[in-house]
Amino acid sequence: MKRFLKICAFVFLVIACLEFTLHIYNPFSSRVKNGEIILPKNTKYSVELPNYQGLDTKIIHIKNSLGMRGPELVGSEKLKIICMGGSTTECFYLNDGKDWPAVLGNKIKTEYPASWLNNAGMDGQSSFGNLQMLKQYIVNLKPNYIFLMCGLNDMGLEAPSYFDENKSLFTKIYNFLEIPSTVLNIIRAGKAKESGLNHRFIMDINKAERLQMHDTAIVNCLESEQKFLSAYVNRLNEFAKICKANNIQLIFISQSILFSDEKDLYSNTYLGDIKTGQINGKTRGYISKMYNKVTFDFAESQKIPYINLNARLPKDSRFFYDGYHFTNDGAEITAGIIYDEIISKNLIPEISNGTNP
Repeated sequence: MKRFLKICAFVFLVIACLEFTLHIYNPFSSRVKNGEIILPKNTKYSVELPNYQGLDTKIIHIKNSLGMRGPELVGSEKLKIICMGGSTTECFYLNDGKDWPAVLGNKIKTEYPASWLNNAGMDGQSSFGNLQMLKQYIVNLKPNYIFLMCGLNDMGLEAPSYFDENKSLFTKIYNFLEIPSTVLNIIRAGKAKESGLNHRFIMDINKAERLQMHDTAIVNCLESEQKFLSAYVNRLNEFAKICKANNIQLIFISQSILFSDEKDLYSNTYLGDIKTGQINGKTRGYISKMYNKVTFDFAESQKIPYINLNARLPKDSRFFYDGYHFTNDGAEITAGIIYDEIISKNLIPEISNGTNP
């Protein structure tokens, strides 16, 4: 018994030391802590990449004092816009100024110099995180417009416990500890890798791994995804209500990915049997369309503007470096499509009407 107690004491000491160390420095630090999002304020990322087609080899990615990408907020801005979403909004591996929100912001600023646009995209963030960020940070900035690109990271996603507003004492203690959140972060990274949603660099899609799926398997995947859609719409509804209550005009943007039941316009390679996570491109494309469809239906029901990027951005591998995330050219054309929609549909009257301050 004494030996057992000594072993327990030793294990407890090791865990306590590890917990203390992780509070000081955690190389696997999560952007979610104690049920809140932690933005990387005043942070500079410098990344060296091999010579991948469509990407720069030297990446400089800077977060401002708000923890977002873009210019600092000085207080004299008359038109404030924030782009929200996951990694397809953040564009982590694109240089500052080349992410689509930055390109869009420059186009808007040309017409309306007193405008300010920031990129609040966060790698891996689903509508759960977007909703939390809206409550925690964005509302306080009092933007005039929010562009929300979401749905991709909601695929097959159960409700995470760390955003539960009715936290028990056990949950609060659990959220405070570094070890559980670190383990969870590692597990989430593993799941992202399994699903194919993490950043992978495909230089030649002709050499990508292939996966044939029977129609029955595809239908089963689509049916299993149905159970997540109603909860997803509920989150969109809460997001929209908060925007409306704070006089923020919400604008949805559909997710656009390369994977589909089509051929790549650039290489003429069939995209449907490319392996992406545990399913193929055809199935992934169908699931993505499901989320875009329910987003569109909700937007229509609430009379919220919807930009159908997926319908306008060609299935061209020159625009995606891994099937999901934009290359420099992809971000450029995405910003152009969004800007054209803004002008043609008069989504931002300040610039559409030429009311320069």
